[in-house]
Amino acid sequence: MRRWLVERLKDEVVVTIMKNKLDGTYSFINLTKEHICPCKFESVDDALKDIDEKINSGEVIRYFELR
Repeated sequence: MRRWLVERLKDEVVVTIMKNKLDGTYSFINLTKEHICPCKFESVDDALKDIDEKINSGEVIRYFELR
C-alpha cells in the first residue's frame, strides 16, 4: 500500500489512496484520523494532482511518499 505524509498548516497526516469497488473511483483514506475523504478521482494521478492544487492554494505545505 502506497502512503504519503501530507503536511498541512495545522497538522500532518498520513494518507493512502484506495479504489472504490462500487464505482471504480479513487479516494483518499486519512490513516492518521481514520477518515475516508468523500472526494472521488478517476485515478491515483488525479488524486495527487488535487494535492498539488492544494499546495498552490496554500492549504497544503508539502507532501511526499513514505517508503
